[in-house]
Amino acid sequence: MAIRSGNTGPLVSLVVFVILTVLSLVAAIYFYSEAEKARVERATAQRELAKVLKPDSSESLASLEAAAQAEGVTLVEHLMAREAALATLVSGDSSGDLSKIRSSLGLSDSETAKQALDAARRAAQDAQAKFADQVKASEAAIAQADEVKAEAEAIKQAADEKVTQLTATIAPYKESTDRAMSEIADLKTELTQVREQAQSEFANQIAEEQAKQGALVASNQNLSERVQVLQQQLEQFRIKPSDPALLADGSIVDLGTNKDQVFISLGLRDHVRPGMTFEVYPDAAAIMYDPKTDRQSPGKASIEITKVGDTTSTARVTRQRRGQAIQRGDVLANAVYSPSYKYKFLVHGKFDVDADGKSSDDESNYIRGKIKEWGGVIVEGEELTPEVDFVVVGTLPPRVMAQPLGEDSSGYNAYLESKRASDAYEALIASARAAQVPVLNWNRFQILTGAADR
Repeated sequence: MAIRSGNTGPLVSLVVFVILTVLSLVAAIYFYSEAEKARVERATAQRELAKVLKPDSSESLASLEAAAQAEGVTLVEHLMAREAALATLVSGDSSGDLSKIRSSLGLSDSETAKQALDAARRAAQDAQAKFADQVKASEAAIAQADEVKAEAEAIKQAADEKVTQLTATIAPYKESTDRAMSEIADLKTELTQVREQAQSEFANQIAEEQAKQGALVASNQNLSERVQVLQQQLEQFRIKPSDPALLADGSIVDLGTNKDQVFISLGLRDHVRPGMTFEVYPDAAAIMYDPKTDRQSPGKASIEITKVGDTTSTARVTRQRRGQAIQRGDVLANAVYSPSYKYKFLVHGKFDVDADGKSSDDESNYIRGKIKEWGGVIVEGEELTPEVDFVVVGTLPPRVMAQPLGEDSSGYNAYLESKRASDAYEALIASARAAQVPVLNWNRFQILTGAADR
């Protein structure tokens, strides 16, 4: 019994050892299996965590976990709360995602909020600097304006003082001026009344003058008719050409050795003098006048007396028509000159001798002097008398447009004067033609006296 007890001890120990070994092996296998499972789960967790956090962000993760624990929320809840707060801070909308935030801030895909904020801050700083410059410029302008205002006030004060002094100076004259203005107003009223009265009297005078003019025209017409009748009766008792201007006064008796020198049949006994001029015609029939054109036919030449003998005189040729030579027997004509008779001339109107477009009394006096120089007689007056042989008329007086009576009556006076001159001119020509008295205008006078342009 004692041996059996002693032999089973090792066996029990062996069995226990085997059982313990098996249990250890089973435990090892279990724990290895659990460790492998934990390792796989840990690797999976690490991969999932790597999707959110980088390996080097353990400190940031720790701080986030600590903040989440302090708030009593999970890390995800903490991160979502931070994201909502950030969205609210940036865009004012806690539910906005990144695209909405970019759209609300007007950011491009590559632009960050910090970049936009920095650009806005720089723009604000620039604007602030510009505003500061403008403020300085405004302050300088205000200071300058204050100076100008002070100067203007000083000028105004000085001007007010001068106005006060001037007012005090002119005060005595102002009263006199007021009195003078009152007197001028009274005088103007009086002048207006006088002018109205004068206009009335002037209108009556015009009516009387027009009535007188009508009577004179009628009387002149009757006189012209009487003169025509008397002229016809006179023509029955005397023989003479209808126009003394068409008479030949002398002739060419010889030609000088010089082609510009001729000898004529008039001398001292015929009352010619040096300087007298004549027109040369081939015969008396060539001395013609065309009443339709009011033009006198010019001769073949013009001559001027240079030397006077008893019965003949020497003359020089002052003008000669091309192709028409002067010959012996050519006749001479000068409307003013006559060897045996002194023609009487009535000179009427103003003449334009120098062809400058302006007629004058001086040029009329020049023609009167020439007529006297050549042996003619000037009949004074403006009316045609039976003794008149020629009527020499100037340019037709211009007509002035009539102006109504007003404050200035000079315009109407000028109209009346021009009308009287024009009517007198036309009436004289009509009377001369009715009495068959030759009428010479400046053109005819020049040609018939040999004084045409040389």
